[in-house]
Amino acid sequence: MAIQEFLPYIELDSDIESFREFCLKNYYRKEHIHKGTNVVPPENGVCGFLHKGCLKVFFSTENGSERLMWFLESGNLIPTGSGKSFCKRLVADMDSEILYITFDDIYRFVLQSKENFFTIVDQYQKRQLLCIQGQLKEIEESSGVKILKFLYQSAVLHGKKTKGGILIEQLPSRNDIASHIGVHRSNVTRYISNLEKDGILEKIGKKLLVKDIDRLQLLLEDELEKD
Repeated sequence: MAIQEFLPYIELDSDIESFREFCLKNYYRKEHIHKGTNVVPPENGVCGFLHKGCLKVFFSTENGSERLMWFLESGNLIPTGSGKSFCKRLVADMDSEILYITFDDIYRFVLQSKENFFTIVDQYQKRQLLCIQGQLKEIEESSGVKILKFLYQSAVLHGKKTKGGILIEQLPSRNDIASHIGVHRSNVTRYISNLEKDGILEKIGKKLLVKDIDRLQLLLEDELEKD
């Protein structure tokens, strides 16, 4: 089964380090955000750079509600927006630090070299691809497929191999998983509980251990065949 990365994490990219150094020298405002606090999206003409921490990005849906789309990790630009459309809400998923820099300074950074230009373009291309993937996910899949696929891909793409299995250290809360994949929280809880009873998963504090990745893959393939 092909693994497609549709997970909402936008992680640190080593190529952004030159921009990080530029921001540290040229920011005009620094903001420390505590976990759980709403973050005001940058105003027009200003870019926010996430120097430390992690942010949850919620978008507006067609009916005006919100949907979790991304987790921005350290080393990422923060989407601009009025808070009324597209980027509806930003929430700190852990204590974070944001550096604010003007578009004029970003333009100055881009003009310094071709590599700098590609660094910034890559940031926006990455988001565009994740938006497209998010739309493609909206095809009619059952809750089971969506949940099993999320767990499987979380393990394969972001898990750490241990003696007992694959440890997922950054698994989102069940509310966040439900919001991102478009299912009810109770379905997420039910599937995870059943997988625990079957010995496939094991909760370790706030982490999740996938004890049998092969069985999880088989269950996902069975669900895909049913759909």
